[in-house]
Amino acid sequence: MNVYRPARTSGIKPIAFLGVAGVIYLDEPPAVPVTVRQVRAWGRWSREVAIPAAAPERIAALAASFDIVWISEWGHNAHTSFGAALGLPAEPWPSLPVQFGKLAAIRGYAQRLPWAWIDDELVTEAASDGLVVPLSPAAGIAAVDVTAVARAVSRA
Repeated sequence: MNVYRPARTSGIKPIAFLGVAGVIYLDEPPAVPVTVRQVRAWGRWSREVAIPAAAPERIAALAASFDIVWISEWGHNAHTSFGAALGLPAEPWPSLPVQFGKLAAIRGYAQRLPWAWIDDELVTEAASDGLVVPLSPAAGIAAVDVTAVARAVSRA
């Protein structure tokens, strides 16, 4: 039986683990400006989502300081589905297809690298070995202060 093994990051930069629901698209009525987009994956399905207008800028700023890993039930579909809307690189970022038990998956993947977990406040849990950034599902990634996150992770 084959076991899924996600691609590795550079091993040099800290890792930002990004949720999708409540982070990249909003599950609640938006408290921030949004762009409504139709996202698709592999030509098999499509869905209309509200993406914070600030998302492409926040993602680019995170990618400058961190290696990005998707941590979501969206799995590898996150990069494919949101690539155009977020201006993502063609080469997909690694993904951890996890809906429950995300903290254990983060710890196992990050090993000794510093990390930040940016996700919907409904699914995050406290951790002393990394930075957890819980977001309102009405604001998502628009509420992230990338400079503060990078500073906090560099001090850890």
